[in-house]
Amino acid sequence: MSLFVRIFLFFWLTAALLAASFFVLGRLSGGQVIERNHEILKAQAVTVTALWQQDSHRATRHWLFQLPGRDRPMLLDTQGRSPFPMHTNISKEVIKRLNYPLESGIQRHRHGYVSLIEAVPDVQPPLFLVRQLEPSQLHRMPIWLWLVAALLIISLISYLLAHFLSRRIRHLRHAVQRLSDGDLSSRVSLSGHDEVSELATDFNQMADRINDMLDSQRRLVSDVSHELRSPLARLRIALELAQRSDDTSTALPRIEKEADELENLVTELLSLARIESGQFQLEKQDTDINELLQKIVHDANFEGEAKHCEVRLESSEAITLSVDPVLIRAAIENVVRNAIHYSPEHSTVQVSTQQSAGKFTITVEDSGAGVPEQSLTLLFKPFTRVAEARDRSSGGFGLGLAITGKSLAAHGGEAIAENREKGGLRVILNLPL
Repeated sequence: MSLFVRIFLFFWLTAALLAASFFVLGRLSGGQVIERNHEILKAQAVTVTALWQQDSHRATRHWLFQLPGRDRPMLLDTQGRSPFPMHTNISKEVIKRLNYPLESGIQRHRHGYVSLIEAVPDVQPPLFLVRQLEPSQLHRMPIWLWLVAALLIISLISYLLAHFLSRRIRHLRHAVQRLSDGDLSSRVSLSGHDEVSELATDFNQMADRINDMLDSQRRLVSDVSHELRSPLARLRIALELAQRSDDTSTALPRIEKEADELENLVTELLSLARIESGQFQLEKQDTDINELLQKIVHDANFEGEAKHCEVRLESSEAITLSVDPVLIRAAIENVVRNAIHYSPEHSTVQVSTQQSAGKFTITVEDSGAGVPEQSLTLLFKPFTRVAEARDRSSGGFGLGLAITGKSLAAHGGEAIAENREKGGLRVILNLPL
């Protein structure tokens, strides 16, 4: 049950309890009024008996008219007729409400009216004193008592609501405090399906995400340290050799190679950090994707000539997407170059496109050895290599496909890797239309 519904029901219950309590208190106070006035009516009936026996009409009528108007009863026979020839105290509305023949007791009528009937003893033919109480006369409970009852009910319901909400929010607050103190294992366990439970679920997901990000950052720092250590060590060795030798012609190419490698590593790291920073702004432009792919394939074929590896683009319809052309080109090139690197000699890398509902798909397929199934999901993470040895011959730094995955995600797309049935790797790049 949602928190909105619970709060609504709490307030609805408050209003219902207030109405019920007022009704019960009104009935109780009305019962006291009826009982008190009925006792008065019985005493008046005894007085009427004495007056009627003394002087049947005149004394009784005189006494009745001496009573205050609102507290003055009517004297009627069993059919509601007055024994006095001229009885101005008869109310036609009261006569209509009564049930005949009259009997001693209490009659309740519509709209809250109550008639008190008491037989006059020792009088023949039978006569009855009748007094009608209006709804306003029945509810004479002091106003302070109404206020006390209302405050008690509202306080009780408000306490229950406040306790229910604060208890669950306190659990969430304590978990937030533990997380802010560095306890990344802090989680919230709240049952239910209301907004607070959903907030607890969002908090747990946020804590998991923060924990994963910090783990990723630690791994990234460790991997960067490892990657930088090797070319720096080789560069230092080459410099020492150059200093010891009079002929630097053999050392300089090695120094240049290691410097280029360091530059490429730093460039890729900066590109990855720029995308992951969250402050990266895409510079989107309307880009002809088919034309962009033709340029990438044309450049890749020069790179593949050394292995006699051909990159082939299947013909596709021209389509224009709003993307960052530099970022998307780098993402696709990384996949194509990776396919060339792991393809055997005299093979073909196939690039194809497909447009389906809501997305544009670019597929790159090679004829290499493929990737172990357990490593497919790791291909787009930084410094991931599927080769057993972490040497330069096994590939680059493991950043190219990571940049591809982040670039596609920045555009609202995704990168997927899967093994082909006939061998090789298939990388699928999905971009939203």
